[in-house]
Amino acid sequence: MGRWLVAFLLMVGVMHAASMHASYRVEYGIFGKMGISDAYLTQDDEHYKIKIIAKATGLAKILSRGRIEVYESEGKVVNGRLVPEIFRKDIRRLGKQRLKEYYFDHRKKRVTYVETRYRKNQLQSESNGTLPYYAEDDILSLYFNIPMIIEDCSKPFNQFLKAVGAEKNTGRVKVETVTRKTKEKMRPLLGDASCYLKVTVYQKLFGSKGGELYLALRSDNVVQKAVLKDVIMFGDIRGKLIHFDETK
Repeated sequence: MGRWLVAFLLMVGVMHAASMHASYRVEYGIFGKMGISDAYLTQDDEHYKIKIIAKATGLAKILSRGRIEVYESEGKVVNGRLVPEIFRKDIRRLGKQRLKEYYFDHRKKRVTYVETRYRKNQLQSESNGTLPYYAEDDILSLYFNIPMIIEDCSKPFNQFLKAVGAEKNTGRVKVETVTRKTKEKMRPLLGDASCYLKVTVYQKLFGSKGGELYLALRSDNVVQKAVLKDVIMFGDIRGKLIHFDETK
């Protein structure tokens, strides 16, 4: 379950709203629905909080032993951009919990972390350290900031970016706008959209070739569909927006 979650965390998109809630259904080849991912954003002029909750369903729930993953990003809003101060990964299953918290020091350009492991609510271990790289974003804040970074989705954009929670040693993520011939090829797969993006996450995302994720965004920058291409043995993993609401 963890591999597809890392990919479909990227589906949330940007909303300039006081609060929003989006739900995505994740499907995997012949197995059909394998999970639900809920995304929440609360934001005012100075602060924001993003929370993602992902749960497996059906056969995937059995195979993952009821695994639940929660990702959170909290920080400030500076000139319309989300600037994270803390990023959390909380993974639970069968009475076990692994919590990893990342702390951003943007002035000193470093990110530290504390990792704790629990079993039946009893502390088992604790460790801490400093990441070998610095990133301005975590994987959640980055994708809420992407439209500001790209500016114009109709124009070519192809850059390596960094985010805590992406590639383990470098935080590297590649973001490209999909234009011209490639755009026409993706339309039958993703449907009509205001913007198409290709995101390469340098992890082994469920055995996919290079972790290539294609996103179709609405005009308000909410991702409506996503496809993780060429997963070994099963083809594509697909994600679709099934619920969305917001308050201004």
